[in-house]
Amino acid sequence: MSFEITCPYCFRKMMDAEVLFRSERVNRGEPDILPDDYDDLEDFIARYRGPDKETILSKYKDWAFFAEVEDPVYESFWANFNGTTEYNPADDVLRVKAYRRRVIDPRDSAHQKYLKQQSNGGYFIYDDQGMVTQIELQNGEKCNRRVCRHCHNPLPDNYGKNTVKFATIIGITGAGKTVYLSQLLRRMRTYAVKAGLSAIVNNTGVRTFLENNIVAANEALPGSTPATRFQQPLFYEMVRDAKEHGKVTETFVLYDVAGEVFKESSLVNKFAPFVEHADGAIVLIDPMQFEVVSGVMNNGSALDEPTTVMDAIYNIVSHGNANEKCHIPFAVCLSKADTQAVQRVLSDDLRRMLLDDVRGIRGGTGSNLPLFNAADYNPILNELYDFIQNNEGVLAQHMQTNYSSYAYFAFTALGCDVCEGTRPNGDKYQYPVGPVLPKRVEEPLLWLFHKLGYIGVNTPIDDPTRPKIPCPKCGSVDTEELPEYEREITTGWGPFKKRFYVNRRCSCGHCWEHH
Repeated sequence: MSFEITCPYCFRKMMDAEVLFRSERVNRGEPDILPDDYDDLEDFIARYRGPDKETILSKYKDWAFFAEVEDPVYESFWANFNGTTEYNPADDVLRVKAYRRRVIDPRDSAHQKYLKQQSNGGYFIYDDQGMVTQIELQNGEKCNRRVCRHCHNPLPDNYGKNTVKFATIIGITGAGKTVYLSQLLRRMRTYAVKAGLSAIVNNTGVRTFLENNIVAANEALPGSTPATRFQQPLFYEMVRDAKEHGKVTETFVLYDVAGEVFKESSLVNKFAPFVEHADGAIVLIDPMQFEVVSGVMNNGSALDEPTTVMDAIYNIVSHGNANEKCHIPFAVCLSKADTQAVQRVLSDDLRRMLLDDVRGIRGGTGSNLPLFNAADYNPILNELYDFIQNNEGVLAQHMQTNYSSYAYFAFTALGCDVCEGTRPNGDKYQYPVGPVLPKRVEEPLLWLFHKLGYIGVNTPIDDPTRPKIPCPKCGSVDTEELPEYEREITTGWGPFKKRFYVNRRCSCGHCWEHH
């Protein structure tokens, strides 16, 4: 059995038997192999005339093979992003950066001399499912740090064994993406449970991000993502119960991309792959960029930015075909929905709904079903659609024209006031006064889980772009399409039993068939 792997960094494909490995053995410092009278290897080769010269040279080359070394393939990838962001706390204990370990190719005969041949005659070690996971050095030391053979970036444990879905979070200037992502990751397991899923962290990137971006009352808020830096992908194993079939595990990869990159053509080209290859995206917009919120006239500056960035994103995902809509699901989110400037322009109903927590759908056993709560979300979606349609028509038209799968969301990642402080050096910073109570930050992610096929819905998600369908009984447009299992109604009994087909229901309770 073999597994095809798509690298989460360069997106090139390889089979599991084509991966490379970082060595566990690392030689540091200078080797104590050359005779004392010689300064270096070149001096030894030039002057030494002893009969054991080749033996000494062989020992030196063997030592040098495992020496701490720069990796030009790896460095070439990260040169595009002003250097690597890869970090593992264990590196500090072992006193060697992971990316400075020798990369070993088990298919290279020159490397095979340092490897132990396995009982099957090859050099790979397979797990119970038949995936290549390790190699073994001649001294018996196992090496399980797999890397992409094309860019030499790390592949997490089990990566490539399950279906992989990529998602990108893009934060337009001032939207608070880093704070949002910190809140989302910190509670990812709890949020996943609401949709009947189990989220398992699959690399050190998540822990490192959370340690570097703490969100807590009276603590300085983390800074924004530098536009030129590519942050490490964030890996999760998403597990759901498949009942009699056991369980289903899929790999979910999140990318953190600053919206500023889409304003500079040179940066767009570097970060485009992480949007182009995405199976879904979450875009955060600061509502202060809406004139109705900020109260300032649109003078062509910041207020144009949401559409400017969305234009750049569309140019990437359309692959140059301007006559087709983008089919990648996009969650377009208004952040900071609890601020006074936003609250004063929202409807009473929307303000109330945004203060509620996202609820899961409980099953008969008391656990949450693998469903997105569209019944709770649809009223929010319709209110937000009307708000954006009425106040940011350019954005609304852009989404409707260019995207076939999108939805609007609003949330607060803090849920409390933010004050400004001054450091001893005079620098300004912001901090939440607490308590920190995020609201509905998980909703766009759970919607994306549905779009990716991880979960279903408890009722069809509304499409606000479709004409409103009024109830023929009361005239209300608060109507919804019925799921298939509710479309057949039986009345009466015995010889008077009748069956009716309906496909819409009104909030007044009336059901009818709409053609």
